[in-house]
Order: sequence, then C-alpha cells, then structure tokens
Amino acid sequence: MRIGLIGLGAIGSFLVQHLPEHAFLVWDADRAKAEKTVQEKKFKNVKLVTRMEDITDVDLVVEAASQEVVPYLTHGLRQSDVLVMSVGAFTDDYVLNLLIDAAEKSGHMLFIPSGAIGGLDVLQACRPQTVTLETRKNPQSLDRSDEKETVVFDGSARDACREFPKNVNVAATLSLAGIGFDQTRVRVISDPKTTKNTHTIRIEGETGKYAFTFENTPLVENSKTSALAAYSALWAIQRKDARIQIG
Repeated sequence: MRIGLIGLGAIGSFLVQHLPEHAFLVWDADRAKAEKTVQEKKFKNVKLVTRMEDITDVDLVVEAASQEVVPYLTHGLRQSDVLVMSVGAFTDDYVLNLLIDAAEKSGHMLFIPSGAIGGLDVLQACRPQTVTLETRKNPQSLDRSDEKETVVFDGSARDACREFPKNVNVAATLSLAGIGFDQTRVRVISDPKTTKNTHTIRIEGETGKYAFTFENTPLVENSKTSALAAYSALWAIQRKDARIQIG
C-alpha cells in the first residue's frame, strides 16, 4: 500500500515504524525536522515531498499533524480514502461538512479511528441521551504546573476541543458518534499524582446506562497523546480493506 502521510511527529513516526512494508509519501510543515527524523530513525520507506499537493497516487491519506491542516484534506479525498487523527477540527461545522461533501462526491471513505477510547459501538447503538467525559492528565501534558488536583475545564465538547486542541480529540470523536459537540459534556482535570491519560465516559441511553474508564499510557514521544491513539490508527490502517470487520 502507498500511504500519504501528513505530519511526521509522534504518531506519524510510529506508523512509519510499524508499517515497514508500506511506502510513505510524507509532507510535514517543518521539513528540516522531518528530514532529521527520517535520518535518525533510518526510515527506508519514506519519501518527503515539498507540498501537501504532491501527495498523489496513494491508496490512503493519513492526517497526523494538527487541526489546521484538516480543511485541506479535500485534496486527498479526491484520490483516496482519508484517515483523520485531529478530530477536534470538526468542531467547525464548515470543515466537517466540507470533508463529508468531498467524500460523497468522490466516493471515498473518511475514517475516524476510535483513538484513546473505546465503547463507540455502544454509544452509537444505545440511542444516547446524555454523554459525559472526564479526562484526567498529568499537568505536564496539559502544559501546566499544578501542584494539586485542579479542574481546568468544565463545559461542552466543542469548547473543550478548542481550548485543548492536542489533548481532547476523544471528546470530538465521542461527539461525532453520539449527541453532538454542544450536548456532550467534558471535564478536564490536571492531576500531578497521575502518570496516565485517563478518560472516563458515562452514557445514558434508551437501552441503559454505561460507564467506561480507559487508563492510557502516554506515547513515549509525546505525553499529550495516549499510546492507544497511535495503535488505534495503526489498527484502522491494517483492517481498512478487511472482508470481515468486528465492532
């Protein structure tokens, strides 16, 4: 498979490393840093390109950069399926509708992996009425220096994604799968005693009440990101064309 990769940061490098059998065309806003990464990690399956538009003739485009690049993924959708990691970009209804429209016109798929959480199958099936997310992280991963447990946010998923664009993409995924950005409630806690990225989800629906807790180990290269998010992207790529899909 030829994969177009946007962003060679922690998740992008993880994917290249764990998919050595695939060829990657890679664009990164910081070309010098990307070149250094390729050299240091001795990536043999990467070709760097100078413009995002130079990613052509690929089977899949993977965005692993930032919310800012998501609107430009319409270019990728014209030629292939697209997988988005910076799901928080979809708090902007214009961006969400832009990509949905591009996917519908091209016939290609827009993939949103489960990321650092699970239970999305339950959320989508249970006819949810209320959805709440509590995210607990070490202050360092929130760019803070709290010495005691502190609630740093309590509000809608839409506002949470805008205030913490690199920390609560899970809130965006929950919102898209469930009752929307304005109805999904989010609380973010800075906890100096924890070394995990913990997400607790509570759902009330027509079929019952459900609670899920995910205590994730942070990705070594980036404490803001749970390792599970990177493995979720890897799994989504590996099963993309599977004839049998479970869950």
